[in-house]
Amino acid sequence: MNENRTVADILERVRESRRQKRCPDCDAVVSIRGFRGEYRWECVNCDALGIGYTSRSAALDAIRNRR
Repeated sequence: MNENRTVADILERVRESRRQKRCPDCDAVVSIRGFRGEYRWECVNCDALGIGYTSRSAALDAIRNRR
């Protein structure tokens, strides 16, 4: 554990990371999968879908920007 971080700081970072992986339409969990260099995100609850991203981080950025 980093000496400058407290347990509360780390838990807040984990909480924020989980918030970023939420569906922009229904706020449910989003699954991000890659196949042959192309990534997509898909909501596990509704039919929301994003395809054609070059990386996992690009898919996460698209989710954040869609909100």
